Amino acid sequence: MIFRNDNHGVLFEKEIRYHKGCSRKMAAALYLLTADSRLWRQAENHIGTNEIDIAAIKPRRLDAMAYVCYALARDIITGSKTVALTELADPSLLSPKYFMVIQTSMLIRGYGLNAADRVLFT
Repeated sequence: MIFRNDNHGVLFEKEIRYHKGCSRKMAAALYLLTADSRLWRQAENHIGTNEIDIAAIKPRRLDAMAYVCYALARDIITGSKTVALTELADPSLLSPKYFMVIQTSMLIRGYGLNAADRVLFT
């Protein structure tokens, strides 16, 4: 699976073990929320056993990439459409590494963790 960095991988793996059997939607949102340590510290108290109280998360002092992760997690959980595909495909807005992180979250949402485990970034 593709992670933003080692810390992201360790944190996500810990959380997904704790929430074993959660929905693809929740797994994809957890993947995004754990991609940035500052975002995670603001989100972790709003994560239930099988749900995320995304409305209770009030993101503060996040960099642009962390805010994109938050906004996409919110879109996944609520079904809103605040982040446009054209924004995600713009290389001036998103680094290749973050683009792959976002694509991995979409893979988790659509096809599950097993599909995402088979993807490698070289």
